[in-house]
Amino acid sequence: MHAPRKFKKAFMERLLLSLQVAGLTSKSMGLRERRDAVRLSSDVAMASARGRAAPWARALVARHAAERRNEPLLRRIMGGDVYERAVSSAGAAVARSRRIVRRSQRVACSSRRKRRSLAMAAASGGGGALAARRMVKGRLRLLRRLVPGGEALRGFSLLSETLDYVVCLKTQVELMHSLCKGSQQQQQQKLHLQLG
Repeated sequence: MHAPRKFKKAFMERLLLSLQVAGLTSKSMGLRERRDAVRLSSDVAMASARGRAAPWARALVARHAAERRNEPLLRRIMGGDVYERAVSSAGAAVARSRRIVRRSQRVACSSRRKRRSLAMAAASGGGGALAARRMVKGRLRLLRRLVPGGEALRGFSLLSETLDYVVCLKTQVELMHSLCKGSQQQQQQKLHLQLG
């Protein structure tokens, strides 16, 4: 885990900077493009504030870098060198995914045998433990899909990264909420001054 105040401060600084960079072309953007730019800016700011030590942070940036439509904005927000590293790690993730698929196809045959033996055990009276094991495996599979970079994590490391990611997402929501609140107050003050 990280120091919450230090992370929050670094996140806010990076978020304001990336929103400023993304906002340079906001007049020519549509509503959907602005929304995507804010989401991208927020994700990149959160990941960079957390640092490269967190697998989810690297995976989040790599996921955005893999989409070509994000390239111009990411180059402006991250800078050329950092963007190039993120693109190269995104390519490595695709190759790693292919290896995982091949390995899972090989393992599928052996898992069928295991399922048959587990079914036999369940028939003999061990059904409760089997159901609990299936439920835990299903929930871990869901976590792997939800947490960026979770596909490569197992067991306790997956739970630890999930906890870290959720704490960072909570901070992201709090900061975005405070920015919206501050923006609304600023607009109300301008309106009050214009009318007054």
